[in-house]
Parts: sequence; structure tokens; C-alpha cells
Amino acid sequence: ANKAWAEKMGITYPLLSDVRRQMTKAYGVLYDDPKLAQDPATITRYLRAQRAWFVIDKNGVIRFAQTNEPRDLLPNDEILKVLSQLK
Repeated sequence: ANKAWAEKMGITYPLLSDVRRQMTKAYGVLYDDPKLAQDPATITRYLRAQRAWFVIDKNGVIRFAQTNEPRDLLPNDEILKVLSQLK
């Protein structure tokens, strides 16, 4: 999905997919509180990541970070604006 989106948007930056949940945990965007699994209203969030966007420059500095609820989207133009400012 990341590759197709990057090609569609003309992005040549590396993108990360975190299927093992290592980065989401390290960046603090993983819903990993076991109490979530005990409540039918919140069980679907357990071990899911918030929708998160991090733009990290070549020096490893986070230049942009935003988290949203899993169903909320960040507009592509906002991400592209941040990326264009790194050039």
C-alpha cells in the first residue's frame, strides 16, 4: 500500500510499514493497554496503532509528527507540503 501510494503521489522518500508493531510502540502510538481488550466498546483498538505520520530528515530528526484516530485521514497536501520544505 505504501509503495502504490508513493508512486501515485510521486514520493521518492522511503516509507515505513510496521507490521511487527515495533516502531508504533517505540513512538508511543500503539494502543497496547490490556484494559482495552476487556471492554467490548474498545477491544477493536487493542494492539492497533493510531494513524500516525512522522517525517524524519536525513539526520534522524523528526520534522513533522501527527497522530489521528485510525479512521481519520491526514490530507495528502499537508504531508506533501512538509516534505517539500525538507528539500
